Amino acid sequence: MRTTRYHHALNRVLDPLAALVARTGISPSAITVATPCLGAGICFWFVRTGAVLPFCVLILLVGALDGLDGAVARASRRVTKFGAYLDAVCDRYFDAMVVVAAAVVTGHWLLSSIVLVGALLVSYAKARAAMEVSVSNLEWPDMMERTERALIFIGGLAASDLVSWRPLGRDLFWWTLLILALLIHLTVLQRVLRAQRFIRSRA
Repeated sequence: MRTTRYHHALNRVLDPLAALVARTGISPSAITVATPCLGAGICFWFVRTGAVLPFCVLILLVGALDGLDGAVARASRRVTKFGAYLDAVCDRYFDAMVVVAAAVVTGHWLLSSIVLVGALLVSYAKARAAMEVSVSNLEWPDMMERTERALIFIGGLAASDLVSWRPLGRDLFWWTLLILALLIHLTVLQRVLRAQRFIRSRA
């Protein structure tokens, strides 16, 4: 969606830090794997404490560093196809852990499961299309991409902790999950229809 427009700006912010990290010789893949490892520790701590706002801040900080591995790879000239593949796998683990941890603490298991399944299908819909025909990442400007999903999810979780308003007896995070579930599965449909068009025209 629109946040993809800011990737280049984010890269400009990360590039000086990436250049410093690259000089240490740290592997970009090590940074990639560190993200879900840090996420697992934060999620475990969240389940134990139920501290919503610190959890949201920490997850946003770790998420902001998600592009560091790619920036380090470019700075050290160690960009590989496997690195991109590993990054995608680790991203799925990180996203799943965050959703499950929030479900444990809030008890919103059903909607959280629907959101998680949809998020995984959004990624799979593009990856599976790429197995059939050649596609570019630039051809998938969809409604609920990963950044949008994460910001809405974390924003709704934080809002439910800060605001006691409960429309129709449901907290704000429940409503956030409901809206996310609808938008994410509409995005899956959007990608399926686009994949159908690509496959028919390029196969």
